[in-house]
Amino acid sequence: MKRFAVVALAVAMLALFTPTMLPAAAPRDTIVLGTTDKITTLDPANSYDYWTWFVFQNTAQALVGFKPGTTEIIPQLATSWTVSPDGKAYTFKLRRGVTFTDGAPFNAQAVKFSFDRALKLKGPEGAVGLIENIQAVSVVDPYTVRITLKAADATTLSRLSESIGISVITSPKSTPANAFAKGFNQYAGTGPYRVTQYTPGQRMVFEAYPRYWGTRPKSRRIITVFYADSAALAAAVQSGQVDVGYRSFNPDDIKRLSGNNKLQVERSAQFPSVRYIVFNVSASPFDNVKIRRALSYAVNRDRIVGDVFAGLNQSLYSMVPPGMWSHVNTFPQRDLDKARSLLAEQGYSAGNKLALTLWYTPSHYGTTESDAAAVLKASIEETGVVSVEVKSSEWGDYTKAMSSGQFGMFLLGWFPDFVDPDNFLAPWLTESPEGLGTFLNKATSAVDKQFYTDFQRILGDAKKTADRNRRSVVYKQAQQKLADSAILVPLWQNLAQSYVIAQRNVQGITLDATTIFRTYLLSK
Repeated sequence: MKRFAVVALAVAMLALFTPTMLPAAAPRDTIVLGTTDKITTLDPANSYDYWTWFVFQNTAQALVGFKPGTTEIIPQLATSWTVSPDGKAYTFKLRRGVTFTDGAPFNAQAVKFSFDRALKLKGPEGAVGLIENIQAVSVVDPYTVRITLKAADATTLSRLSESIGISVITSPKSTPANAFAKGFNQYAGTGPYRVTQYTPGQRMVFEAYPRYWGTRPKSRRIITVFYADSAALAAAVQSGQVDVGYRSFNPDDIKRLSGNNKLQVERSAQFPSVRYIVFNVSASPFDNVKIRRALSYAVNRDRIVGDVFAGLNQSLYSMVPPGMWSHVNTFPQRDLDKARSLLAEQGYSAGNKLALTLWYTPSHYGTTESDAAAVLKASIEETGVVSVEVKSSEWGDYTKAMSSGQFGMFLLGWFPDFVDPDNFLAPWLTESPEGLGTFLNKATSAVDKQFYTDFQRILGDAKKTADRNRRSVVYKQAQQKLADSAILVPLWQNLAQSYVIAQRNVQGITLDATTIFRTYLLSK
């Protein structure tokens, strides 16, 4: 009782401080987590951003989850499941004795409520597209639910996992059925923590839920403090104002703080954030596969990683990143002679240079984007037969321009919707070629039309089997086909974004390809 009073007083005092005024040390059972990320809407049906989904992953759960440190799908709110022979019906046996953090019971009716609600509301800022293959959710009995699909899809379990915000199950007691939640009191999950305080732009507090069905969290309380920029976050970690800093540090601060023996610096070698060039294959000269291949030979990935990111990122030779099953390097190493040869075949020379425009967005991906674009310009112009003009546009206008076909060559980044190789290939090639700027479905050349047909067949085949080994073979074929087509050119794996910098006494930091940051494993 005495200890509880001391802790309560400490939390009350913390609430009085702005981020820069936090005391140097929090109680032993409390982790202070600093970030520059933001929260949008605390409603799984209408949010589609990393930190909001981070909240759901620590306070709510889905039918299936991932074994920490791996991409292995394991039971979570479901204890087991079966799939019909045609791959269209998934029947889940549910865990008994589980309650939501508002005290309501978890059962099949709650699962049906969550998915039916999300599909009905179609949140404009949400990820309903990731589950729109669901045709119906049926209650078989109080602890059995069946999800019937419109078409068989081997990525279904990944789409229904804890990594997808829209797939977490929320309480029918707290969640409004016909409107989006407003405030943290209109949202309750089944996770190890519940949200007890949220001041937008300042802090959020998780408290351990005493009736949680699983292993109790390592720390009783998690206080997230939101910082304005990377410099403020780095200063807070260095001074000890926060126990853990995550997303995002700039490369210079990572290098500097790595030499501080009072801190521990961790990163995920499997972090699946990728950066790449997109070519609009319906626009000249990018409707010529030999031009695209020449540019894929000319780019200098290693120089971008070394000069722009101080070696913290990693050169990338496939859109499916290292750490993801089926990954294989298929794009070529830099070869200026091959680039020049391909360009010469198309009639370009020092006296007749190919004039190109490279687009980038100056702030959405951080302050290093202009430097990366400058390195790309220099490396392509090193062929001696290409001139590159670099232009920029702010993110809102940028996305409109790329999806309306106004860009021919531009930089883009990808953070996966769900943990599966399909999500690193299909969006640009078969699912949303226009929205993501490749316009492969509107290809004008016979070669590119054939590529589109090939990708539809290959990626379609991959979804028809649940056998990972067979799917892996097919996705390796798709990666090779992508290198042959050069519709996208992978550049670097964005590992710098995965860095966690923490005080030496913090334990339980777990980083893997799922990108789930599990605060319930943290202790000190």
